[in-house]
Amino acid sequence: MNSKFLLLVLALFVSLTLTAQAQNLLGDDGGHAVKLFAEITGARSGQGVGTLWGGSAGGYVQGHLLGIVLRGTAEPSGATIHVFNALLGPRLAVSFPLARLFVEATGGVGHTGYYDNYGFGSSWGAAWQANAGISHGFLPRLEWRILDVGYGRIYAGPGVSPVFISSGLSLHLWGSDGQ
Repeated sequence: MNSKFLLLVLALFVSLTLTAQAQNLLGDDGGHAVKLFAEITGARSGQGVGTLWGGSAGGYVQGHLLGIVLRGTAEPSGATIHVFNALLGPRLAVSFPLARLFVEATGGVGHTGYYDNYGFGSSWGAAWQANAGISHGFLPRLEWRILDVGYGRIYAGPGVSPVFISSGLSLHLWGSDGQ
């Protein structure tokens, strides 16, 4: 349990440090946007069990370049495997006239239900996930997350390494858009 807690604390520390460094090194004028997102998510675990369906949701604070993201994923629909995680980490986003590209590297905890030689098992473990995607603002406070692709690992039971593909919406709550 101590290694899981240390991993979560390390992810939080790195995220906060990178956000603070971005403000100092990039001359950030304090403009930050706070957004919430929800996505429909499909996942493949790579273990021959088909596609898992569910969703992911979270929120992020985005500066001009660097930000911090908190995300959770729930993929409960698989017949023989289930994936859940809660992750925190740094977010890098670059805005262009028609779209915004983003990359996230997160760590935290995950839960998986799985079948092994002894029957059905369920356990918690450390988790990480890397995401990249593209989004497009189409209303003043609404953004379409056109594509969000992720790969991760949950160190629970035999371990699961899902590949995620998502699409959804992001709601701008307050702050400047960081562009």
